[in-house]
Parts: sequence; structure tokens; C-alpha cells
Amino acid sequence: MPCPLQVPAERGGQCINCFLNDDLRFLHDAHRSGAAPEGLRAYLAQPHWLYVATFASGTSKVGTASDLRKRLRLAEQGAVAARYVARAEDGRIVRVLEDMVSQQTELTQAVRSAAKLTGLQAPRSLAELDDINADHARTVRNLLARVELEGFAAVDQTWELPGPGRRVIGSDSRTAYPLELAAGTHGLLLEALLGSIALIRTVEGGPAYLADLNGLKGRRIELGPYQSQLPPVQVSLF
Repeated sequence: MPCPLQVPAERGGQCINCFLNDDLRFLHDAHRSGAAPEGLRAYLAQPHWLYVATFASGTSKVGTASDLRKRLRLAEQGAVAARYVARAEDGRIVRVLEDMVSQQTELTQAVRSAAKLTGLQAPRSLAELDDINADHARTVRNLLARVELEGFAAVDQTWELPGPGRRVIGSDSRTAYPLELAAGTHGLLLEALLGSIALIRTVEGGPAYLADLNGLKGRRIELGPYQSQLPPVQVSLF
């Protein structure tokens, strides 16, 4: 929803008024505290999925997705390989499982976008990333088999990386865009996206760069005939 006041964002990409009126701000603690406003209760009432996602560097995490956003959530995360390991009756149960997995395995619940960008500058092969993900998913399913909790079932489903994501990780470009996106003017041609990481060019046929568009979150963008004033780049002799 657009901000009704159209004021600058302050935290989490929202102004304080939008933050206080966003029921989802209680999402990550509702399964422990039991506190949930009406909108969040409706969201949590739908089936949810537990997944294991692996990124370009081989770093992996455990996460959750609602039934309606099962596939889109992983695309937004910038995953390269992923598997669904459980389907839960509601959002509370799946977050209990998520906490348990992160406590008993090496999987975290978050990977920073800066780490995702760094991983794409020296990515592992798709086959290697799929093997890493399959190993983590197998570990989680073995763990779930010993859980005495009703309301979920273990599954083994593979998520497919969308075409735009394949274009990003398959690109020869390994150079980060050298300018700060949150300031100044930029002329960018967007070629593909992998989560918040974009494959871009500043001119048609020019060199490609990787840019983390997460830096634009909560920012007001003015469209126009802008150009990127790139700094000179010294070619390595080795």
C-alpha cells in the first residue's frame, strides 16, 4: 500500500505511521508471544512452507513462505537453489519449526544482501550449489522426522530458479556497480534480476555490472534522462 502521508521512510523502508499500522510487524514473534492483530491472524491462518535456500556463495538458510507466495518468496530472496522441506497447517507452526532448525543446524534465518552480492562476484557452479542445498535439505528432513509436533508434514520438493535469475548468475559480469545508488543520478539499463541483485548496463552494449537494488528501498526515485558518471577504472596488470 502506498504511504497515505507520502513522508520519508525511517525504519524498515516505512515511515513511523506506516510501521505502526502494519500488522506484519508482529510476524516474527507471534508464535512465541501469541500476540497478533486481526490482519496478522488472518495471514498466519493459511498454510505455510518451510524451505532451505542456498545462495551463489554456497551460504544457506532456512526460511518460511505462505502458501500464496510459495515460489515468489524464494525469487525475492535471491536464492539460486532451494527445496521445500515441510508444509505446515499455519504460520505459527512453521515458525516453531524454523526456530528449531536454526537452533539445531548450521542454517541461519537471514543472509544479508551485501553477502549475496559478494557471492555473485565469485559464484559456485549451479551443480555444486544444488548439491549443497540437497545436503542441507536432507539434514533438515531427518531432523523433522524426530519432531513430536502436530500440524505439519515433511515434503521433498525442488524449487526452480526463474529465467531472469539464471541470466544473472550465468553472466560473465562479476564487477559491482561502482556508484552508490542511494545518491546522485544514474542511467541504468536493467537486464535481469536475482532477488535484489540486478544485472545492469549504463549504455547499450557497454560493460555489465551487478548492483544491489536493496539500497533503493524506502527512497523516492525521480525518473529522467540521467547518465551514470562512472569513475575511471584502472585495468589490472596481472
